[in-house]
Amino acid sequence: MDERIQTWTPERLHSLQQLVLDRGGEMITVAAVTPGGEVAAYTEIVLPDPEGTSAVQYDTVVVPAHRGHGLGRAVKAHMAAQAAARHPRLRRIATTVADENGPMRAVNEALGYRREHGVGIYQIKL
Repeated sequence: MDERIQTWTPERLHSLQQLVLDRGGEMITVAAVTPGGEVAAYTEIVLPDPEGTSAVQYDTVVVPAHRGHGLGRAVKAHMAAQAAARHPRLRRIATTVADENGPMRAVNEALGYRREHGVGIYQIKL
């Protein structure tokens, strides 16, 4: 695919969060931080309607140096618990994962996520 890789900066992240807030939504972020203050893993969800029943998983990232220790599962489990406690009407969190991302698919399945449907991306050069 001819896609530009987006560069994520603190300013861009704050802008995205502000957009969610301006639209009446809420963003929940959970991070695992090392004793030295480095973010080792994080995950975030967006509740388009904080009083609604659905949320959308945005990102879950584990820094390569910290992979293999269960941090992806830990931050996602903690995030789901926090979201459920703060939003008792929440019933569904949707996420997307590439078929070739076996580790994250395993994390999602272990946490109770179930495959809903596949997605295809197509491109034509004009």
